[in-house]
Amino acid sequence: MKDRFFLDTNIFVYAHDGQDREKQSVSRRLIFDAIKNESGVISAQVLSEFWVTVTRKIPDPLPFDFAMRAIELYGSLDIKEIDYQLVLSAVSLQKKYLLSYWDSLIISAAKGSMCRILYSEDLNSGQDIEGVVVVNPFQSGEKSLLNELPIYTN
Repeated sequence: MKDRFFLDTNIFVYAHDGQDREKQSVSRRLIFDAIKNESGVISAQVLSEFWVTVTRKIPDPLPFDFAMRAIELYGSLDIKEIDYQLVLSAVSLQKKYLLSYWDSLIISAAKGSMCRILYSEDLNSGQDIEGVVVVNPFQSGEKSLLNELPIYTN
């Protein structure tokens, strides 16, 4: 098993949104690797944000049944629940680093799940926050990190 890593909501949204084929391909490869190697971690927040985004916010929303099947598939990942301690941690990170509460909750979930890497395009790539390093898998200089991942085709 590889080291555990945390996947932010945008990874899952891009996997299902055909607006940007390159981001879709990178996202699918990350998710496939996360499931195959049992190395991916997400939070209940990620699943919730994914649901709202793919059923209501993307240009071509997914049908509810299809989105539900995706949620069920992603349920095979390690899912960090949102509890009181996680909320307190997020509030502390928000104050200390001047982040949004929702980004702080993602970072707290990654940290609490012992993930060293957080794949996201929403934060500053390369930033180390409390031992969690943000990696934007869509930046050209960082795609080399994905070279060893298997190709996922549907």
